[in-house]
Amino acid sequence: MISAYRTLWTVAVRHDFRGGACDDLAFIVPAATRDALAGMRALVRERDGVLHVLIGVDSDGEPLGECTGRRLLFGLAPRDACFTQYTAPFALAAGETPLFANAASPDALDAAPRGVELCGPQPQITPRLAARPLDLHIATPAGTPLTSAQLRATDASWTFRGASEPGEIVVSEAAAGGLNAPRHLLIEPTLAATPVWGLLSLTASADHVATGCAFTLNFSARSDRLRYYVVVKPASDADFDSIQVLDKGAASDARTPVAFTRQLPPFAADRLAPALLDAGGTRKIVLFEATTPIARRARGPHGFELHRNGEVLIGNLPQPGAERSDAQFIVHLSKP
Repeated sequence: MISAYRTLWTVAVRHDFRGGACDDLAFIVPAATRDALAGMRALVRERDGVLHVLIGVDSDGEPLGECTGRRLLFGLAPRDACFTQYTAPFALAAGETPLFANAASPDALDAAPRGVELCGPQPQITPRLAARPLDLHIATPAGTPLTSAQLRATDASWTFRGASEPGEIVVSEAAAGGLNAPRHLLIEPTLAATPVWGLLSLTASADHVATGCAFTLNFSARSDRLRYYVVVKPASDADFDSIQVLDKGAASDARTPVAFTRQLPPFAADRLAPALLDAGGTRKIVLFEATTPIARRARGPHGFELHRNGEVLIGNLPQPGAERSDAQFIVHLSKP
């Protein structure tokens, strides 16, 4: 009989874009994890963006279920559709989902997620190597062989049907002329059908069961190089040459000042074309580009000012928030 619940884990989310703790991610509990929770006599709750995993204990404080060594998998679903716009990307291959885990140390999440390919119960494996014939070898993460197959010249893919329950498999490709790096596939029907942005895998230690453990998912903000294109019909060359973008907010923001370079057309190929900025060709254009990338923030940085002839024309130039795909802005000065 359950007398009380105590904390096994808490998982908080922290994002540099928000400036600290936030509720940017929802935690999705797949069917297999719900079954495991039932066996552990445990339950999950979300409160203020924090995941709580609680285990039932008896009147002596002893856990009622088998918890030590249990591994639970959760999906991570952004609450904000722009989450990937302001989050620094991880070094993963195309098609891979970030998997956060406490593999290296039971009491902390690994420094960076590893990539897995999230798939349903009978994944169709399309090899990365084009050579044929091609040998596919399927094994467990521990290296135990499961099955193998050979693709002929007419075979574009192969379907793995050997999974009776959710779990991870490792796919290796071998052909005359080379080997490909092993791919890790995570078979999880519920999460593959959702879909989710990321995955969280936690394994319970004896210390977690006795005293609990607090984890934090830490995210860095995406960095961009700010570019301000100023389009103007100046009164004179001296008037045009006086236009500046200056960082006047570094001290109040407690950050390193940002310098801007002044560039005139023609611009480099990855900049906006002057014809797009002034189709009629009647105005002058100058580009001010930050010398270093700047991390995105929900609020700030502040104090990037547009000056002309010593006068402040714009006190706070626009910044890329959550919704922008780049950090390029066009500023039109309508009056000389």
